[in-house]
Amino acid sequence: MFRHVFTIMGYCCQFDVKYFRKYAEESTSFRTGIETSEALDIIINSQKIMYHGGIVDSFVSLYVFDEEDNLTLLNSPITLTPLTYFDVTVDSWAIDSSSHVKTLSLDNRKCFLPSDTKVNANSYQGCMTVLMMRKVIEHCRCMPFNYDPNDLDVEKFPKCTWERLICIYQKLDRVQSDVQNIIVEQECYQRCDYVQYDTEAEYVKVDRMVDEKTKGNTRVTIHFADNTCLKYKRDVLYTWDQMLANLGGIFGLCLGGSIISIIELIWFLFGLLFTFCGFEKRASNKSVTKKFEDEKN
Repeated sequence: MFRHVFTIMGYCCQFDVKYFRKYAEESTSFRTGIETSEALDIIINSQKIMYHGGIVDSFVSLYVFDEEDNLTLLNSPITLTPLTYFDVTVDSWAIDSSSHVKTLSLDNRKCFLPSDTKVNANSYQGCMTVLMMRKVIEHCRCMPFNYDPNDLDVEKFPKCTWERLICIYQKLDRVQSDVQNIIVEQECYQRCDYVQYDTEAEYVKVDRMVDEKTKGNTRVTIHFADNTCLKYKRDVLYTWDQMLANLGGIFGLCLGGSIISIIELIWFLFGLLFTFCGFEKRASNKSVTKKFEDEKN
């Protein structure tokens, strides 16, 4: 059910939902629970084994994110300490964009579609991570964490050695503390249709009088906050036909005009222009005729 995943934070144990669904027993009931008894209930041992063989209490970082998302620099962890019970509730809400929004250009709709090739990330968090890592790699001159230079659009530097990883983490701390400059330099967009997950953790300290086997254990339950979620609709405030209808209504209400009045006005202006051009032409012909008669006399 759990598999090792190498991330920028190190090696993580990820709960593999697809694997669990594939190899679970046929009688297993899959449902999204909203109560503690229906939650994903796991026990984590956060003790750390030192180089001399001693065991000390440590902490574990827990990330809750969409299965299609990757662990990014903007994902905030929940710090798990030993002998603690954490109850994590997950709130979800969705964004759905209309067909009118999807016909707009990327700069106008402020969100990206799968067909947008200029966007080199699958989420806002992924885009920001790419921009941060570009600055880090260009400063440290090496490629960390098995990143692909083509994905980050950077020069093909050699892989970072253990010594160069110190530079990577130091530069990451400085870049993360100055995210505003990155946002100013280049804007990142969110997907036009996506589901957002927000987590909130409540913890209760457990009695310290426990046996040695469970001394470093931490219990975590993860469940949804509700069996429903909010869905927001992103739509164009005014389409061209709505704008034309509103302008026509205001024009008719304030000036007593209509589309016919606009056509008549345009017709009048063209008629006035043709009349003026015809007058100029007749005046020019008369001037030429008079000059010719004067020369003949």
